[in-house]
Amino acid sequence: MTGRLAIASGECIATPPALLLPPGKLVDPGNPEWTAFARSWDDLPRDAWMADGGTYRRRRYAAFEVADGKCMRLPHRAHYQERDHNPLNGGIERWFAPMAEARTGSPLFQALVLGTAALIADASARGPNSWTVEAHQFRIEALSGQPGLPTPEGMHHDGRDWVLILLVGGSDYAGGESRVEDGSDTCILEHRLTRPGEALLLDDRTVRHGTTPIESAIPGAPAWRDTLVLTFAQARES
Repeated sequence: MTGRLAIASGECIATPPALLLPPGKLVDPGNPEWTAFARSWDDLPRDAWMADGGTYRRRRYAAFEVADGKCMRLPHRAHYQERDHNPLNGGIERWFAPMAEARTGSPLFQALVLGTAALIADASARGPNSWTVEAHQFRIEALSGQPGLPTPEGMHHDGRDWVLILLVGGSDYAGGESRVEDGSDTCILEHRLTRPGEALLLDDRTVRHGTTPIESAIPGAPAWRDTLVLTFAQARES
């Protein structure tokens, strides 16, 4: 499986380690809860931890334990990545504003997390696992004369087991094409998420991913791209 993949409706495209999921597979933007869920991206504080000095990213964060068909929120904590995985911002504890309890406790969000865990179990041909899940709300903004960088660290692993990238929405932006490469740096998928609810599910242990910068499609007008990123790391046995 190499090169660009076309969009199909209703079914997953491609196979592990990279799955392209159409809207409705994990979350339906027609769900009455979707409007409040998507609007919560309008209340993200700016990411103050950008080592490149960039002001193009807004963010909230939360962590969860998923086991036995339940998703339970963990006490708020710092987000940490090794520098090998994130050479720009890794190696330090980064404290982000928490996601709203009303959003993470909603049936829509809970079903999204548990549905992703079920897909991972199917894709990896293993039985149910216990997971530590980290959720990241991102808004990437294209500012005047400055593009927004969804992945300023470049092509990378997140340092977890699986990664879900879900498009929530956006406004008047160009760019934002995702690329996935295998261990030999061969491109196995290139795709621009364009429809709210569309997602990529990636085996982070075997592929790297990155997304091209976004720019305003209307010169001088504000532009942004909203995504939810969920990372799944197999919970350690106590």
